[in-house]
This record gives sequence, C-alpha cells and structure tokens, in this order.
Amino acid sequence: MYILIINEDPLGRDLAATLVRGGHEVAYLDPEEEYCNLIAAELGCLVINGETTNINVLQEAGIERADVVVALHQKDIKNIMVGIFARQFAVPQIMARLRQPHYASAYELAGIDHVFSEFDFLLNKIIIAIEDPHVKQVMKLGNGEIEIASLDVVADSPLGGRPISAVWEHREYPNKALVLGLIKARDQAMHLPREQPIVEAGDNLIVVGLPEDVHQISAYINNRRRW
Repeated sequence: MYILIINEDPLGRDLAATLVRGGHEVAYLDPEEEYCNLIAAELGCLVINGETTNINVLQEAGIERADVVVALHQKDIKNIMVGIFARQFAVPQIMARLRQPHYASAYELAGIDHVFSEFDFLLNKIIIAIEDPHVKQVMKLGNGEIEIASLDVVADSPLGGRPISAVWEHREYPNKALVLGLIKARDQAMHLPREQPIVEAGDNLIVVGLPEDVHQISAYINNRRRW
C-alpha cells in the first residue's frame, strides 16, 4: 500500500515510522528541510521537501498513485485543499486531522473520508472520566457508536478470584458486548478469554460494545451494581 503523509505535525513522524515498520511504502512530504533530512536518515522512506499544497509537489510525491493520503497540517484550510486535490486524483482513502470543529462540514465537502479531531477525542475522555473513572477508553469505532475500553478491577470487585468467564456468564451481561481479554497487573501481559485467566484487583478488563453496555459491565465488576 502506497501512503502519502503530508505533514506539519509531530504526529507525522511517528505515523510514518509505524507504517514503515508495518511494511507499507511511505512517502513523506514536509515544508521543513531540516526535518525532512532527519526523517530520511531515520526511516529511509521517500521524503519530499516542498510546499505541501502545491499540486506539482504533490505529484512529485506520488499523489496520483497513492492508496491513502493523510493530511496533518497545522491549518484546516491546507488540509481541505489537499483533500480536494486528492479527490481529483481519485485517491481511494483521504484522511486529515481537524483542528477547528467549525471546519468539519468543509472537510466533508472536500471529500475527506476520515477526519480525526483531537477536540472530540479530548471531549470524550473528559466525559468518560466524569461519568465513570474506572473506564479508560482505548478507541471508538463505527462513527463513535462502539467503543473499545479498558475497565479497572477495584480491590473489592465481586469478580476478584473468579475466572474471566464469570463476566459474560452473568445473567444481565449485555448481549452485544464482547470481552477481548484481561491485562494482568503483575506483568501487564494480555491474556485471551480462552485462557480463562483469574481476575484480580488491579487488572484491566478489555471490552468492546455500546457505550452504555461498557458502563454496565464496569458497574458490575466494580461493585456499583449487585453481581
């Protein structure tokens, strides 16, 4: 997969490094020459130094054959411009980081398929922390309808000393929720449900489901509802 990262953000370097390690063909476009030299030396991927919204520079970076374009500008208007160019070149997937929420509709009109907003991410984290401090959100899926979360197991949890299967064997376990595994406090190792690990205080239960289902499971395992 050929992935073009158009960057003015520290996130771009980490993203490029992760994708290169994953075996993807990565092109990295950045307006800062010094930063480009650093990325080229570290990652060995194609690095282009130039104006990130210049159509000729984008073509030099291979936008015409890109499978994915990721725009990480500091200004929304630049991400929108890249989205329009990428759509003109029929790039299958266009992604961008939204800076100001009021530009969201412009991103949609530009044809950007996936919009990532730190505002939404932080807002969700704050709301979750207020409503249920035992839930640590990992990510949201399906337009935010589904979430993967890490649930703390407190010292007096009724689940303590029981196998992980006790979670989904409970009579009121949400039908659409799924337990993905258990991270043990002693070594931070992930154990799959089929291993039937014993749950202990300090462990983290990893679940996926509707937000209300996740909070229901959290309430049960942390003794806020009768088990």
